[in-house]
Amino acid sequence: MSQQLPNTEESKYQPTPEQLARWKEIDELESGAIAGLLPPEEEQAQLVKEFLHTDFVASQLEKVRTHKAKLLKKLQSAQEYEQLLLEEQQKQS
Repeated sequence: MSQQLPNTEESKYQPTPEQLARWKEIDELESGAIAGLLPPEEEQAQLVKEFLHTDFVASQLEKVRTHKAKLLKKLQSAQEYEQLLLEEQQKQS
């Protein structure tokens, strides 16, 4: 024979508002509702595979080289302008 608790108001469990809030927060974390969580392992593996794929690496390398060339051109221009200003400053002295 199984023993059952009497169905009274005292025997019913009622979580506190703090517990409810904490459970809600845990549910949101587990469901990935908060931005910045890591993707599932399968997706992570696919991203790594794509990253290491030679076409992707070659594409990224080309982008970096193009950006580097633009920066070097800007640097050269800045150096030329600096030289011009130094020459002008020497003339005024």
